[in-house]
Amino acid sequence: MALVAFVARRLGADSAGLFFEAIALFNIAVVVCAFGADTGLLRWTSSARVNAAAGRIDPGLGIPGHASNLVVGIALIPVVVAGLTVGAAGYFFSGRLAAALVDGAQRSTLADQLAVMSVFVPIGAITVALLGTTRGYGTMVPTVVGERIGRPLVQLLAVGGAILAGASAPVVAGAWCLGVIVSFEVAALWLARLRPVPVRRGVRRRILLRNTMREFWGFTLPRAFAAISRIGVLWLDVLLVGAFLEPADAARYTVATRLLQVGFLAVDAVGQAAEPMFAQAVAESPRAGSVRRTRLNHLYQAASAWLVLLTWPGFILLAAFSPSLLGLFGGQYRSAWPVVVILAGSALVGSGAGPVDVLLVMAGRSASSLRNAVVSLVINVVANLILLPRIGIEGAAIAWAASRIVGNILPLVQVRRFLGVRPGGAPWWTAALLSVASAGTPSALALIVFGQRLGVGIGAGIVALVCHMSLAVVLRDKLALDQFGVALRRRSAREAR
Repeated sequence: MALVAFVARRLGADSAGLFFEAIALFNIAVVVCAFGADTGLLRWTSSARVNAAAGRIDPGLGIPGHASNLVVGIALIPVVVAGLTVGAAGYFFSGRLAAALVDGAQRSTLADQLAVMSVFVPIGAITVALLGTTRGYGTMVPTVVGERIGRPLVQLLAVGGAILAGASAPVVAGAWCLGVIVSFEVAALWLARLRPVPVRRGVRRRILLRNTMREFWGFTLPRAFAAISRIGVLWLDVLLVGAFLEPADAARYTVATRLLQVGFLAVDAVGQAAEPMFAQAVAESPRAGSVRRTRLNHLYQAASAWLVLLTWPGFILLAAFSPSLLGLFGGQYRSAWPVVVILAGSALVGSGAGPVDVLLVMAGRSASSLRNAVVSLVINVVANLILLPRIGIEGAAIAWAASRIVGNILPLVQVRRFLGVRPGGAPWWTAALLSVASAGTPSALALIVFGQRLGVGIGAGIVALVCHMSLAVVLRDKLALDQFGVALRRRSAREAR
């Protein structure tokens, strides 16, 4: 948010819009080149850890422990090849790509930024895969230190310094890419500390390689297309806004959507932390019996309640005081407040569903996740094509909201059908009512009494935070904040016995 605010204020709407379009293309290219390898490595590594603890051998691997260099190599080789290919194509054809998005003098500026960012596409794709592997080992440290703290901090300092120094657009783009290098280094250094487990004796390496490739990419490829569809929903509308309207409209839309990133960070954090938990729960109870269903149900309902508790107050406050908050980015961005309101409403539905897609994928239903993602992407693109020329950036917001809601309802139906897992539960309802009461009441009273002002929003936010935390402490048992981890460990011990 700080980076977006600084760029939006210092560069102006037109130049900021071009910069955000270049970032959108970079992020789409990275996910395309990653091929979903992060999810495949995470699931494979988590399962291998459980199998090693139980003395079992991974099917097709013959490795009595963590993922070996063989699995990582199978995952990374296509990622590296795709990254180099797409990066080279982006560098040499940046002019044509820019011409398809903008006209006039802005074309050369966008082309220069795309050429610079294309060089870093392979590094970005490799980083995605490596971070997925680290989470499979049961740690969030590399993701938090490299991707969530190091990368945005370096980008803020580097881009801010470049802009203050009056650097050209390509230099600013290169400064933004320094954060990608930081995230890569953290993930690579952490994995380098691990000792690879050698292949078990007696295993024929040719058969091992063939079986591993078939099993790994058989699961991962559907997830790759699902990830591409989801990153398309997240960033494609920025490009469509720039193509149908103006770069300044793309900047306003990007600022409005990035305002919601505070809540989306919590969504990503809970989802990424839940991935290895779900994978281990599935691996510990291979048969779809009542034990696994009960364990997954407890995990999913608790994670969903925590997600509501973390995100709903923020989304409610953002929607209530969106005009004042957008003023922080510059006066020309205030008009985008309907976008924030629409997206905040859809975010309440999305976070309320919990990490349902993560559960679906870790249970081995990557094909179902792919179909859901494709449906969401189609809804997003079609709605954008219909609404953008007619009602502007509000149409893009409606398209995103519709695709997001559908993308969460479909997996909810599927996990109930395939896994017997039900949403809701006492912790979820407690978290939902607590969030609406603690954030909605102060916001409504503040708007009625004092009106729409930034200071009023800050005051309402402080009151809401104090009320929310206080009530969460009082209701911690009903929210499963204290007892869930202990109960889960006891349940796991009983199942092991």
